[in-house]
Amino acid sequence: MKHMNQFCAVLSFIISLFFATTSGANISYKVHKGDTLQRISKKYNVSISEIKESNRLQSSKLSIGTRLSLPDSERKHWKKETYHNAKKGSSRHFVSNKSASGNNATFHIVKKGDTLKSIAKKYRVTVNDLRRTNHLKSAKLKTGQQILINARSHAPNTYTAIKGDTVRKVAKLFKMNSDVLRELNGLKGNALKPGQELLLAKINSDIKEDPVETGGIYAENTGPAITSARLEEVKELSTSEDMLADLSIQERLILFAKKMLHLPYRFGGNGTFGLDCSAYVQKVYGFIGLDIPRSAREQFNFGESVDKEDMTVGDLVFFRTYASFPSHVGIYLGNNLFIHASSLSRKVTIDSLESPYYFRHFIGAKRIIPEDDFDIGSGETQLNAN
Repeated sequence: MKHMNQFCAVLSFIISLFFATTSGANISYKVHKGDTLQRISKKYNVSISEIKESNRLQSSKLSIGTRLSLPDSERKHWKKETYHNAKKGSSRHFVSNKSASGNNATFHIVKKGDTLKSIAKKYRVTVNDLRRTNHLKSAKLKTGQQILINARSHAPNTYTAIKGDTVRKVAKLFKMNSDVLRELNGLKGNALKPGQELLLAKINSDIKEDPVETGGIYAENTGPAITSARLEEVKELSTSEDMLADLSIQERLILFAKKMLHLPYRFGGNGTFGLDCSAYVQKVYGFIGLDIPRSAREQFNFGESVDKEDMTVGDLVFFRTYASFPSHVGIYLGNNLFIHASSLSRKVTIDSLESPYYFRHFIGAKRIIPEDDFDIGSGETQLNAN
């Protein structure tokens, strides 16, 4: 009988060990005063029936100190713990760029004895960088706290807002423009809700560009020499009647516009270091021999107004963004697409008028080229062929 009891005990241990190793996603929760199955279910996003089944409970009554196994809740519990810590100011919840190789961001988990100085030395960054990146008001650290090493170099794609966050605060944290952050997320005001996920970078643009049309420029960091060379190339092309003889004025306009794709954006820029939106438009129209004003505000008052449904290739499209007056401009390509020098993409790019931000901020279109000079059919056909 004694041997039988020992055998049963060993068997019981093996079975319990098996279940412990096959339920790695489970966490252990200790019942506290006031806890109910409904509260625990809501807190950990696990159904009451799952808790009962996992713990073989016959009723909903709980005893203080009882250990419960919560199925499939490890990840959700981590998110709640992260948010709880963030509310107390100990850390912030970042989601980094992800690729096939996994998470690109570098975090440091604070261990006993760690200081900002020792962490900074380990990762070859400054203490000020760590404090600024993690929004730390003091040098005190807690064991288990997550420290993001460098938000600028690892460039996370998303950020989850915590209590007290605003668009301006998040933009300042990531050294972004508030209008750019609003544009990315289709936001109107400054308020944010805790748990709200924000895009910090443009992801997976579905606009395809033809390397023949763009001149094969794909470098993200186009320097002044390349920009200058590209502008000179387009200028020379604009004077080559042999190459342009069979193209309508619209086709010439769009050819020059696309040849300048990926040139860098620069606020107030008008040359080799970059172009702003109105300077880009002015140069493109200059290449077809038309002089137009320098600013978006002046350009809006220059052309002939066109209804949105009547727009055609080459019309200027205007937006009211950071100011009460027309503050952004691009060139319409047809099919609800337009090309512009974008402060968001930091380069000349193509976007859709149907995207939430541009749809909401669109204020009108203007026609600069007289209709008598427009070959509307030819222009639309040429663009659709691309």
